[in-house]
Amino acid sequence: MNLNIPQKYFILSCNEKGSIRIFKNTRRRAYLAASSFFDLALNDIIDLTDNSVIINKVLPDDKAYLNEFFQIINRNQGKSVTHVLRAMATKEKITKQIYNEIGDSLVTKVDVTKATTGLVFKTNNYIPDIRVKQELVSEVRKEILTADKISPETFALLVVLYGNHDLKTYFSAFEQKQIKTKLEKSKDDPTYEKLLELSKRLSRVILTLLS
Repeated sequence: MNLNIPQKYFILSCNEKGSIRIFKNTRRRAYLAASSFFDLALNDIIDLTDNSVIINKVLPDDKAYLNEFFQIINRNQGKSVTHVLRAMATKEKITKQIYNEIGDSLVTKVDVTKATTGLVFKTNNYIPDIRVKQELVSEVRKEILTADKISPETFALLVVLYGNHDLKTYFSAFEQKQIKTKLEKSKDDPTYEKLLELSKRLSRVILTLLS
């Protein structure tokens, strides 16, 4: 399934009521922002230094679903990761724009239904077709459990699913132990060096936001 990290996170974070659970939960919103950071960083669009977020190049057309996210980084370029992530994860107006852009990109790409909830404060709810979600779950499980080496993109997806407490939804306790072992071994692999550093930075910031 040709989806990017935030799009996969979005679908896998949905339950039977759809994506509304992402929008209403601070932790899930924070990891939606984290998944977007991973997507941009792994494509060398941004870099994180010790003190700031740096833009390397213009957002490409195939990343248009992250336009609002990218513009927030652009307006706050040079400021700390904490500052940028706090703006995205805690301010509802900003979160809503990012959430809607990613959700809308899925409506046009795969079988996802868009509905509106709320009488006064309206929020879009995105509900993936059960077959779409099952296919994605099967694809992710196969790579994670059977591949000798998982891709950096899937590694990033694992990190955000673990962070928002959804890993246990798709893997048994035994499988989670296998995954933990595989992740421990990856720490010595230079393929994941940039990703692991980014993961540490984002995790520290998110823990601060949630405390």
